[in-house]
Amino acid sequence: MQRSYYTKAIVLNLKETGENNNSVTLLTPDKGVIYATLYGGPKSKLRSLVAQWHSGKIWLYDNPEKKQTKISDMEVSNYHETFGQDLFKMYAASLAAEIAIKTRCAGSPEQCYKLVLGFLDGMELCDEEQSRLGLIRFLWRYLALMGVQPEADEDGVFAPEAVSYYNGSISSKAVGYLTAISHLEPSKVRQLSVSLNTYHELKDFVFFLISSNLGAELNTIKTGIGIL
Repeated sequence: MQRSYYTKAIVLNLKETGENNNSVTLLTPDKGVIYATLYGGPKSKLRSLVAQWHSGKIWLYDNPEKKQTKISDMEVSNYHETFGQDLFKMYAASLAAEIAIKTRCAGSPEQCYKLVLGFLDGMELCDEEQSRLGLIRFLWRYLALMGVQPEADEDGVFAPEAVSYYNGSISSKAVGYLTAISHLEPSKVRQLSVSLNTYHELKDFVFFLISSNLGAELNTIKTGIGIL
């Protein structure tokens, strides 16, 4: 068994586990969500590379005796620097990470990795207003990955049984936007605009769907409800 290997990864979270160590949550396209240990103090080169939201190639070492995975090195491709300057982007990224972790990548690590990475990279290139619609698109696509995305009929209406448990209303304009996400090229969907009222409809609807289908409260939505 090969103990040392490398893979693509997104750093979702870091948690201090000792004076100089961190437990790191990684999202990878082959193993899904994994946990690894980062050794080294504040001046360590690795500490500056293995930071939250960084993505790229990471080198890992599995120690079966200690039941531990150690981070050996990382080559960062994307830094996502604007997340630290925009509260919405930070919370939106945290929401994507929480969903990936709680769903265990919806059973599809590679597709989950592509969705999350595409979402993070997209936000880095966009302003906050564009990122808000980006979050709608990400959540809608993730519902499809989970196999619970409602599908509109030929008249542009969701089947009653698919949305009967949703207490609000969903207009034809909102349904049209969601249908476009499902069927048009991402580049074309990004060119579509929606009114403020339609945006709020979309946000309430997809937030409700993702939370209800997870069967658990999402901490990021709870704590960031005034930001997201």
